[in-house]
Amino acid sequence: MTFSLPQAWVLLLPLGLFLWKYGRRPGPPMWLRAALLVLTVGALSGPELRLADAGSDVVVVVDRSASMPRDVDRTAQELITLLEAQRRPGDRVGVITFGREARVEKPLSHSGGFGGFTRPVDVEASDVSTALDAAGALIPDERMGRVLVLSDGRATGVDARGAARRLAARGLAVDWRHVARPEPPLDVAVVSVDVPAAVSIREPFQFSAVVHASASVTGTVRLERNGRVLLQGPFDFQPGPNVLPLRDLVDEPGLIRYQLSVAAPGDGVVENDRGVAVLRVEGPPRVLLLTNQSRGTLAKALTDAGLLLDVRAPFRLTLDDLDGVGSVVLENVDANALGEPGLNALAAYVEEAGGGLVMTGGRGSFGEGGYRRSPVEPLLPVSLEMREEQRRASLALSVLMDASCSMGVTVPDGRTKMELAAEGVVAALTLLNPKDEASVHMVDTAVHEIFPLSPVEKGLPLDAVARGFSGGGGIYVGEALRAGRGEILRSEKHTRHVLLFSDAADSEEPEDYENTLSTLRAKNVTVSVIGLGQPTDADAELLRDVARRGGGRVYFAEDAMSLPRIFSQETLTVARATFVDEPASVEGAPDLPLLGRLSPEGLPQVGGYNLTYLRPQANVALRTLDANGAPILAMWPRGAGRTVAFTAEVDGPYTGELRTWSSLQAALEGMVRWSLAGSTPVGESVVRTERRGHMLRVTLDLPPGDPLPGAAPTLVLLPGDGRTAPVERPMRWEDEDRLVAEYPLEGSGTWHPVVRLGSKVLRAPPVTLPYAPEFEPGSAKEGRALLRALAAVGGGVERLSMTGLFMDAPESLGRVPLAPWLVALALAVLLAEVAVRRFLSAPRLRAARPARASERPVTPNVEAPRPPATAAPSAPQGTQAAERPAQAQEAEKKPAEGGGMDSALDAARARARRRMDR
Repeated sequence: MTFSLPQAWVLLLPLGLFLWKYGRRPGPPMWLRAALLVLTVGALSGPELRLADAGSDVVVVVDRSASMPRDVDRTAQELITLLEAQRRPGDRVGVITFGREARVEKPLSHSGGFGGFTRPVDVEASDVSTALDAAGALIPDERMGRVLVLSDGRATGVDARGAARRLAARGLAVDWRHVARPEPPLDVAVVSVDVPAAVSIREPFQFSAVVHASASVTGTVRLERNGRVLLQGPFDFQPGPNVLPLRDLVDEPGLIRYQLSVAAPGDGVVENDRGVAVLRVEGPPRVLLLTNQSRGTLAKALTDAGLLLDVRAPFRLTLDDLDGVGSVVLENVDANALGEPGLNALAAYVEEAGGGLVMTGGRGSFGEGGYRRSPVEPLLPVSLEMREEQRRASLALSVLMDASCSMGVTVPDGRTKMELAAEGVVAALTLLNPKDEASVHMVDTAVHEIFPLSPVEKGLPLDAVARGFSGGGGIYVGEALRAGRGEILRSEKHTRHVLLFSDAADSEEPEDYENTLSTLRAKNVTVSVIGLGQPTDADAELLRDVARRGGGRVYFAEDAMSLPRIFSQETLTVARATFVDEPASVEGAPDLPLLGRLSPEGLPQVGGYNLTYLRPQANVALRTLDANGAPILAMWPRGAGRTVAFTAEVDGPYTGELRTWSSLQAALEGMVRWSLAGSTPVGESVVRTERRGHMLRVTLDLPPGDPLPGAAPTLVLLPGDGRTAPVERPMRWEDEDRLVAEYPLEGSGTWHPVVRLGSKVLRAPPVTLPYAPEFEPGSAKEGRALLRALAAVGGGVERLSMTGLFMDAPESLGRVPLAPWLVALALAVLLAEVAVRRFLSAPRLRAARPARASERPVTPNVEAPRPPATAAPSAPQGTQAAERPAQAQEAEKKPAEGGGMDSALDAARARARRRMDR
């Protein structure tokens, strides 16, 4: 027996003393009262009876990483089905799948069968430790059971034996079954391509590559630099590591990418036949200008200023593209041209790596350019918030959402595409004015109304949108547009707009969409489209044609994570005036001297500007003189870098007098040079990187004799493609002048380590992992050895058969709560005590005490009889007292003879009678 609140038993002492002093009663009532007290305190303590018959919990942990056999899903499902057939009463089975992360495929259940794997995992890693911890979290603390691991034993991440020890501490053993690909007779793998940390322009250098072969073979080697073939020819590989000496010379600064490929007949593992390395060719910091006007005013001004300029059309950025770049200038660039990973990379480049950012205004920039709700928005010194003065004439908006089965697919963060789309629709609807109207319909093969056209001021059921569902089939575009037409034409608003969200690869049955759009355009209704997918998808042209005929815009969200941002961008374009297209005069602000010797006199008018608001603590150099008083030029430090916002258009239809301003080149140069002066090197500190397999080691050497840094340095690891969040790890002291940090790289790609030293940063040489670490050269024996070691920690065994697994699992202790029974028994005892005291027990006895003077009985003074008088006077009071019945006198004596509740009441009655008689 156990108690959930054993401290309650302490109440027995004070309650028992209280009962003894004030509730004592002779005979059975006293024993019943004592029993009632014990039962009440016992119920409060939460007693539970534990019985070893509640069954066992078995969690099957399935490795679905890239190194596993292709039919691992089918094999795992067959084993789980066999295991489920052996469940006894009380037994439960759960399933966890893992790759880089662990996901619960099926919670613990005592009934039903496993329907297959549905949760996506990143297959480029296999973190066994995280999977074992997830299994431990799935089994409640009060339950017992076992964990069964189906894996090839190729584990990445931290040592999984620590997780096995945590399970063993709870009595949970780890069983295993080795499921792996057949071991190939030959494996030729590129282990590493070792290049220097950095070289200078036109500096000859040597580097090498290591290729491991499991047997002697003659193969072909191919070396490329940025896609250009430098070397190709045969090579005789010997068993074990083979070192290939290489050399090169580079005449341009930037990040150089080398790729070494090997090919050999009979190679059984082709995934590890490629090695990649990146080399930093040092030179002066470059300025990367992304613009659609390569020979425009801004490009000419920066070139004339002597800056090392790289002018390119907008493209999808990566951190590899930004290596060696001191500042990025976005001239009227739409956020969608950079891509969601590119926006993430740009944010990490500024905030973590100490880069600079300059953004200029225009119709494709700031709020109208889709930067609201993007990773770049927090970097800007101006806020893109929406205020009352930006509202346009009232709007009617009809949103048509794709609810086909493809919207139920999950994205890497665990949410579905439908959930992201619903988040975007909710964000868009919150931007509307109270006088606006909106409706939302979901469409698959039919139209499902979420809510009809309704005024915003009466409140919209946004929770109904957030609960969006995924139906079946594709989206019927023709049916959706007809539903939007019927809804939007009910409104009398000045601006009416239909927004269609559809899968670019699953948009079906357009039917007579041309006639529908023709009717809408005749009624001055516009139609825009958000397509989920790429511009090259099967139905992308249909969506483009819908937007073209509807007089609206078309967006393609290649990354579902960008949907909330794109929905906000389209709604801002339609419902809010985020760009002021009228000329405005400009005045100099106190922070204008930060840009150099610019005079506040003779400032020109701007032909238009993006309406933004200065953030607190940001510096402002120029602002408008109109009613908005908006910033034109603002700047501030952000993280380790610096950002500048110039909300006017440098070169376009809204440039105005700015084009002829004599100090324009000086202002543009000052903005860029200010952003370049971000993070500076920290003395003579040196940071190095080294990759051994998939383990990254970063060292920081401090100058001997220099004072120690005030804050402990940390390693920030930035993914080159921007698809995952940066990772920060503390660095530890290895020597009196050296700090080190290690981190397991769990997927292929390029990584950019940055050492944060207080407010300064040091960029370490980037490293590349060419293939998933699971494909590193190794044998099946190593995987078996790891699984065997995990099982040995807690007494697990190898499971060649599923028979008997539940029999070997320890039984859980079933809980039977006793508090309800004790409460029921206490009620019965209470009723028994009342019955016994009322009908079968004498009054409570109490020790006699001397009567007080006021309570003593009055003895009447009886005199001798007198001769009768003529007139009979009234009888004296003493005589009346003497003539009282004997029962009254007896009642007066009772208080002095006994105690208890009944005697006390009798005494009170006697005193009352005595007062009345007087």
